[in-house]
Amino acid sequence: MMKRSMKALAVIGAAALLFPLVACGAGSTSSGKEITFFANNTKEAYKPVLDGFAKANPDIKIKFTTTNGAQAGYQQTLQTRISGGQLADVFVAPPEQLSVLVKNKVVKDLTNESFMKNIGDTNKKQSTVDGKVWSMSTTAWSNAFAYNKDLLRKAGYDNIPETWDEFLVMLKKLKDAGVQKPYLEPKSGLGAPVEAWIGNDSSGQSKTIDQQIGDHESSFADSYTKYYEQWQKLFAQNVMSSDVTGLGDDQVRSEFASGRLAVMPSGYWDVKPFKQAGINFAFGRIPMLHKGDESWAPGSADSGYAINAKISGDKLTSAEKFLTYLASDQGLKAIQDGAGLIPSTKTFTAAIDPTFKEPYDLYFKTGHVYLNSLGWPVTGRSTLRGETYSQLQKVALGQITPAEAAKNLDAKLKTLS
Repeated sequence: MMKRSMKALAVIGAAALLFPLVACGAGSTSSGKEITFFANNTKEAYKPVLDGFAKANPDIKIKFTTTNGAQAGYQQTLQTRISGGQLADVFVAPPEQLSVLVKNKVVKDLTNESFMKNIGDTNKKQSTVDGKVWSMSTTAWSNAFAYNKDLLRKAGYDNIPETWDEFLVMLKKLKDAGVQKPYLEPKSGLGAPVEAWIGNDSSGQSKTIDQQIGDHESSFADSYTKYYEQWQKLFAQNVMSSDVTGLGDDQVRSEFASGRLAVMPSGYWDVKPFKQAGINFAFGRIPMLHKGDESWAPGSADSGYAINAKISGDKLTSAEKFLTYLASDQGLKAIQDGAGLIPSTKTFTAAIDPTFKEPYDLYFKTGHVYLNSLGWPVTGRSTLRGETYSQLQKVALGQITPAEAAKNLDAKLKTLS
């Protein structure tokens, strides 16, 4: 799954790193009407938000900090700051860590706050632990396949085919037409369509496939092998090179923006940079395994904004004003404009760029998004997700079979239980 930095890689278990909180506390690093804000995106992405809030609240200063690298880097830094008593007043709380944050009493209960009234039910559900809502998720994300219209036309196509086998045929035709790079995935997002397929197959069940695995009612070996075998066709049919095991997110994005890559997993956050690159592009569906399958994509509600449970007085009032702004129409428009996130609240209608219309209609309007890790044990989600990428790298290199990769995930799950 490729999401901005393309989502969580393996990190040390949240429980292990957060254990020292009881002793160290999680005190704030600011005073008075200055509040600190720690986020998992760049200052440039948050500039419209910070500028808009400053204009509306000139008496409140926000000190912004972030971290470089993938989502896993943010999670690890967040854990380090908490255990060192340096937690920001407002911070982004990844759903993978939320249960442990609640357990260690470092997040404020937001359930009955006035700024929560228009937050969507799906977003609230992801932010809920023990019946209470602990973070404010205002946006949602979904993967889609970005495609270069000019390159696809060389093979006689004007959009992404409906099924996986048809997609593979298109990739072969692209190679035959002289397109050297028909499709690439980054090493931290290998297996991009797999979650879409699992989402579709889970939709008619009382428990998702990954919930069944997490509850030990099924296994990766029984459930994932067939999906990994389908994904491996990319290499068996020589339409994607094993070189992807060494490609980072930015490298894949650069290949597409330069006009050399025909198709890549992407999302709404890439609309602005691809337009700036001047290429002729659009976003399309993720091909499903069978004709007639409902369209699904990897995706979920975004991580929510949380308030440090240790702050009070002016700092708490200022933090609450900041979340009120983030949930307002002005704040939602600012985060969409700056970070390329799609607002998902009860009252705000997002203006969607025409290049993203097909995925928006297929996934956002229907709710057909799926994130496998939400079905796994809470304290092992990040580590297990990173392991899926590691195993698929070995499949790509021909070191193990898809069945062995799935079996190895079962072994990893046992160490986390």
